Amino acid sequence: MHHEHDGHRCGCGHDHDHGHHHHEGCGCAHEHPHHHGRHDGALTPAMEDFLHLLSHHKYLPMARFLVESSKEEDFCSVALAPVFLRSPDEDLASVKMTASLLLDLEEMSYLTLDYDYPLDNYSYEEYKKSELFAYFCRTVEEAGHREGFLGDTPVLELGSIALVEK
Repeated sequence: MHHEHDGHRCGCGHDHDHGHHHHEGCGCAHEHPHHHGRHDGALTPAMEDFLHLLSHHKYLPMARFLVESSKEEDFCSVALAPVFLRSPDEDLASVKMTASLLLDLEEMSYLTLDYDYPLDNYSYEEYKKSELFAYFCRTVEEAGHREGFLGDTPVLELGSIALVEK
């Protein structure tokens, strides 16, 4: 199990100490560097299942794992996004499959993935206490000790998935 760090720097120059809000146009929120459309417009059973779940709630929690730097203020690397957990002990392979499905559904305009609007009355407890995030924190901590490695601060950025009204 390993993380793919794409070295994506957001360079938005905002002070990330205050509640960690990214602003439109900083290049963080809506770029999916390694994503190329793999769908032909037809929904897979997995997509239909997810849309069915989302239609009952209208909004669902989501997060992404970022690596920031205590040494360089504008360093920001997206390690894993979007992260939607079905359970706190879900594994990386399963989370990556869901991420790919969510990016496809966003591209097909069925839903939106937004890191500017976390759910107000939701604790995100299963994300904060998930095995995956704990593993991610350990990985970042180990990498942070290496010479020349800027990313040393794991960040859990909270967001939401919203159904697009068709």
